[in-house]
Amino acid sequence: MKIVVAAKERLYHFFSGYAPQTGCSDQAKDEFWNLLDENTAEVPSKDVIIAAGDLNAHRILEYAESHNLTIVNTVYRKRDSHLISFYSGSTRTWIDFVLVKDRDLSLVTDAKVMPYETVAPQHRPLIYTLKIAPPRLKQVERCGAARIKWWRMKEGKGSSCDFSLAVADSYDCR
Repeated sequence: MKIVVAAKERLYHFFSGYAPQTGCSDQAKDEFWNLLDENTAEVPSKDVIIAAGDLNAHRILEYAESHNLTIVNTVYRKRDSHLISFYSGSTRTWIDFVLVKDRDLSLVTDAKVMPYETVAPQHRPLIYTLKIAPPRLKQVERCGAARIKWWRMKEGKGSSCDFSLAVADSYDCR
């Protein structure tokens, strides 16, 4: 899945994926990584890439290296409960990752697993925080008066008194 968010000067391309597990065929694994690789390669170099998900494979290192990505959850020092995202009996594994371009690493301020929340019976959600500047809105030039200038009604020419007299004269009400 891919979501594109327009921000200040750049676009943010968010990729979310669930890599095929150990029991899946090599063909399914190749399809997943090739599709992710192709979609990442299509992103213009000035834009920001954020790839996240259950990427439990050795291929994540090849993918990160080929696109100059950093695995964000390895950057911050955290206790084990904020790193381990998969629990199954006595097995505890780190399988969920967030990746960003090396140059954009400063945009990510934190990445950690929420230890007491569950997405599925064995998975803990991985939360990351980004600094994204909102887009600049173009200022529209105004046509005509910006507001009603009520104080001008008290001035001599074109005042409400002149208007009342002109209406009265036209109907010859005096």
